[in-house]
Amino acid sequence: MSASPDKPNSAARAPRASAANLGEILRGLRSYWWLVLLIGAGVTAAAAAWSVRQPRIYEAACTIEFDPNPPRPLGRDIEDVATPMTNFWLSREFFATQERILGSRLVAERVVQRLELHRDRTFLTDPSSVPASWDGMSVETAAALLQSRLTIESVQGTRLVYLKVRDTRPDRAALIANTIADVYIEKTLEDRMGATVSSLEWLGGQLDNLRTQLDRSELALHEFKLDHNILSVSLEDRRNLVAAEIEHFNTALTEARANRIALQARLARLRALLASDDIEAQASALTDSTTVQELHGALRTKIAERTGLQERYGARHPRMTELDAEIGTLRDQLRRETEAILRSAEADVREATTLEAGLRTAVDQAQEAGLELNLREIEYSRLNRERENSAKLYEVVLQRTTEADITRALRTTFVRMVDRALVPTSHVSPRTTTNVGIGLALGLALGLALAFGLAQLDTRLRSPDQIAELGATVLGVLPLMAEPDARKNGTQRPRRRATVVQGTSSRDLIAHHQPLSAVAENFRTIRTNLVFMEGEKLHTLAVTSANPREGKTTVTANLAVSLAQSGKRVLVIDTDLRRPRVHRAFGVANRVGLTSYIAGQNDMRSIVQSTSVPGVHVIPSGPIPPNPAELLHRERFKELLDEARREYDLVICDSPPLGAVIDAAVLGPQVDGMVVVARVRETTRHAVRAVLQQLRDVGANVVGAIVNGFDPRSGGGYGGGNGYYNYYYQSKGGYYVSDETASTEERPSDPDGDERRPRA
Repeated sequence: MSASPDKPNSAARAPRASAANLGEILRGLRSYWWLVLLIGAGVTAAAAAWSVRQPRIYEAACTIEFDPNPPRPLGRDIEDVATPMTNFWLSREFFATQERILGSRLVAERVVQRLELHRDRTFLTDPSSVPASWDGMSVETAAALLQSRLTIESVQGTRLVYLKVRDTRPDRAALIANTIADVYIEKTLEDRMGATVSSLEWLGGQLDNLRTQLDRSELALHEFKLDHNILSVSLEDRRNLVAAEIEHFNTALTEARANRIALQARLARLRALLASDDIEAQASALTDSTTVQELHGALRTKIAERTGLQERYGARHPRMTELDAEIGTLRDQLRRETEAILRSAEADVREATTLEAGLRTAVDQAQEAGLELNLREIEYSRLNRERENSAKLYEVVLQRTTEADITRALRTTFVRMVDRALVPTSHVSPRTTTNVGIGLALGLALGLALAFGLAQLDTRLRSPDQIAELGATVLGVLPLMAEPDARKNGTQRPRRRATVVQGTSSRDLIAHHQPLSAVAENFRTIRTNLVFMEGEKLHTLAVTSANPREGKTTVTANLAVSLAQSGKRVLVIDTDLRRPRVHRAFGVANRVGLTSYIAGQNDMRSIVQSTSVPGVHVIPSGPIPPNPAELLHRERFKELLDEARREYDLVICDSPPLGAVIDAAVLGPQVDGMVVVARVRETTRHAVRAVLQQLRDVGANVVGAIVNGFDPRSGGGYGGGNGYYNYYYQSKGGYYVSDETASTEERPSDPDGDERRPRA
């Protein structure tokens, strides 16, 4: 593999590659400066011509103001029925709505009819195209045309609106602008008056309905009072009386219930005493009865007397018998009196029960009367509320009707004219200067875009940096070379600035004939790079290219001269067995050569020829064979290379272009190194990449590449290039040209390549 200088890491190469790509793009754009200027000038001229041919357009503007607080002669307490709410006035929706109304079709049609624009021929966009029989257009069409010429602009942060109209006549533009404002103000007044009249009609109908409803409610309330006798005593007084009665009956009912309970308890106690026959208990319980107490006292006295006489007389004594009879009589009287008291208690209980029932009935009746009174009060409140509501609505509608009737006579609106439009003195369209500037900018932009596209599509090499980006080491750069006689005689005009070479054949041996020239110095630089990179490992070298006419023979010859000038013995072998040219470059015969040796007709010493350059020997191609690629595969060719390595310090083979034939790929693995020659502005990057890949695929050692025909002062300008098939008569067979034909056919020199293309 080829040795190369240390390469920077990928992070450092990225900015460098980007800068190189940008530089190549800029150089490509510089090549099309004439295209950019041509397109820019053309578009600018077209813009200027278009601007001159356009009709003059004038713009007139008037200013109107939206006033949310118009004058109110009747005071602020009287509101206009056609006035929106305050928060609506302050909203942006209101202003946007009014702007749409300003530019509406209705306003435009009224303006058209008032100014009769639909019958004005000059109002049309192109009056010259209107036939002589034209009798006008529809109002709708004229309104649409007017709308297209109208612009409405609101001033930010204010209530002002600019109304702008454009027209070909300045006086008509001002007239239309003022008329639109007037029509819009009139429309707002009409809308306001229309809303007021509609409101009055509606309010009048509502007022009649409310008056009838009020009369009906008042009559219903009066009949209710008559039916329920509410004329003398009010419902509130009746409610108080019923409440007092209910309270009195409730109190009496409570007392009667307590009395009944007490009487029932006494009756129960009396019944219990009578059932027990306990005289003492009965006497103690009936302390409120004087008769019972007297009978009880007499009974207790008789019993005590009997007890005292019993011990004296005994039970059968007449006094004892008398006392027993008296005691029995007293007991009977006491029993009859107790029973009378019991019957009296039972009668009291019955009376208390009857009284309680009567009071309960009275309470229920009072409550029913109260509930009935509540129902009457509810009905009365409902009727009275209906009357009051009807009265209030009637008053409100009556007031609004009166106010609307008054405001109908006022002609005020929320919009007014601030500045009327003046007749413009200068046109606003076309803006020739602006259009020309835009045309120039657009033309330059289009030119740059087209130039950029062409530069991107053109894959030809422009600089040595692109060779390095393809993965090949740049051994050296050669400038353009041109013959002086062609420039003096005017037979050929160099397409780019080139280094002038003295002598008709000096280009192939410029390093020998002009050793102090810049071209010779470039070849010495290539020689130094080869020695530095490969050193003693490089004994055999082959020079090839992607396409014909890229200067490989010139590079081979001058490289051999430069190596010989450094003291090395160099042998140049012409392995281009299809179209050899080394013998003409060094001025030697081509009767015998490489093909003669491979065929076994001659040995090496008989085919090696001396040249005018000290230290340089040449083996020409010899007679052109029918099978060049097969000859390079033979063992005799390898033996020739081995013998040449022993006899010479360096062997250089001039091989055919690899983009045209396969010979260089056959030769690559047999030599120590391959050098690829590429011509700026003729060789494409794809061709160089394909050559490098093909050589590496066969195992060839690609030492590097030589850039030919580079002109750093040209800024990457384009040059002509020719393909392989044109050079070789559109077929590989055209590559075979006899030596006699090549020597006798008149061919003009090619300053940029190996030789001119033969005539067809």
